[in-house]
Amino acid sequence: MKIVKLESIPYGIPVKGFADAYTSFSHSNAVLVKLHTDEGIVGIGEACAWEPEFYGESFETIHAMNLNYVAPKIIGQDPFNINKILLMLDQELARITCVKEGIDLALHDLVGKALNIPVYKLLGGKFRDQIPVASEIGIDEPTKMGQNAKEVLEMGIGVIKIKGSNEKELDIDRIQAVREAVGPNIPLRLDPNAAWDTISTIKIMREVENCKLQLLEQPVPSWDYKGMAHIRRNINIPLMADESIWTPQDAIKLHDYESCDLLNLKIAKTCGLHLGKKLETVAEAIGLPCIAGTELEPGISAVAKIHLAASMRIHPIASEFTELTQVDGSILTNPIKAINGYLQVPSGPGFGVEINEDELNKYKISMD
Repeated sequence: MKIVKLESIPYGIPVKGFADAYTSFSHSNAVLVKLHTDEGIVGIGEACAWEPEFYGESFETIHAMNLNYVAPKIIGQDPFNINKILLMLDQELARITCVKEGIDLALHDLVGKALNIPVYKLLGGKFRDQIPVASEIGIDEPTKMGQNAKEVLEMGIGVIKIKGSNEKELDIDRIQAVREAVGPNIPLRLDPNAAWDTISTIKIMREVENCKLQLLEQPVPSWDYKGMAHIRRNINIPLMADESIWTPQDAIKLHDYESCDLLNLKIAKTCGLHLGKKLETVAEAIGLPCIAGTELEPGISAVAKIHLAASMRIHPIASEFTELTQVDGSILTNPIKAINGYLQVPSGPGFGVEINEDELNKYKISMD
């Protein structure tokens, strides 16, 4: 079997309105990737493209890289050689991760379809049939965030992550407003997206101790391992790394500095599932549990996260799927939906989902 064609299709689906410490935005943009083979099997992947402020990649750059750099490298290759193809891309394209995510996912879907097995079997099999789900609520006025939290609960999701900002005093009001709105028993997480400093973080966490947060995520910049370690020693809840974790080597460094209690793995950062699974395996070996994190993935990449989470031996708390509450549309024939706080793991070949071509055409972004 050989890859004979790469299709790259930029598209964007409106979101209901979301802001984090980096930016605010109105669409979840992505680039759909279709890898065609000489045997007629087509693998479908997706590259995250919604936040250039964080990734440094946009749908324009991903599309251009796919056509001008990736396609000439991988056409003619055997798609079963996932390791080899991804190594070729690493040698061709330094640092960028979203482009590689799209190809990685398409390869996994293609091989799964060729073998007539779900992708989670390519990752070593599954430990669970359903994935507990959390969703973020974006930055807004405290009262509005409380209302947004209640709306998330009404959608069948039982864990909420509050976004923080550089308005530290207002963030205290936001946390307290959300806790008051949802009551004492709903698990709440907090994520300032590296917008705080060490001293402020400890001060804020002591002021909101009565809110009984489930965890704090990456309050300081990605490079500040010592700051994370200092915070971890001075708060009474688990500390999760996000901005600091991209590679297996990052997991080892975080462990050596004693900088966190668990890891938020995002497949847009790990170039897809291949490296993501390696990272999760290293994390398990050094005692750092993982969850699958959200980048408001609008389609295939959201399903890929389900397969990754299903394959994790240690998955102590809910993985994050903010796309379920924020992305206002879908390109999937049967959109994924949380039921009683869980997502079912698809069992069909590859990712086990199909693209609704009419919906894809509706959201397609013209590159003319």
